[in-house]
Amino acid sequence: MPKEIRFCTPKGEYWFLSPLAAFPIKMTVDDADYIFPSVEHYYQAMKFYASDKRFDVILKLKNPDEARLLTKTVEYKINRRKDFDINKFNIMEKALYAKFIQNPDAAELLKSTGDAILIKSCPVCYKCGFGEGSGMNRMGKVLMKIRSEIQK
Repeated sequence: MPKEIRFCTPKGEYWFLSPLAAFPIKMTVDDADYIFPSVEHYYQAMKFYASDKRFDVILKLKNPDEARLLTKTVEYKINRRKDFDINKFNIMEKALYAKFIQNPDAAELLKSTGDAILIKSCPVCYKCGFGEGSGMNRMGKVLMKIRSEIQK
């Protein structure tokens, strides 16, 4: 087992750690239940209220990276929830927990990382604070916390 595991995209041996990996999660948003194809779909959709047509567009996209890129367009940037930025880390953490609690296969894969340090090493994540480049490695820390809890 490696001492450190670096991940970014849903490719390679540790593909399952990526929020783009296709593990569906059921989440309640604005008092209704939705099935999101990935953590990334949920994260991007949460930039909008469920009543907003953009929420539905994101939910229906097949590719999670399309959802990420779509929310970077002007129309999506200027219409997002005002409280998203202050809640984005909690949103991601909640979605990651759901991924590993609701998907036993994903939980087993996470457990198989042993006690390796998990590092989200992705250049596009630098600004949002989840990436290694920010010096915070928030996503890696959350994944290690989840791993510790599900190993018990």
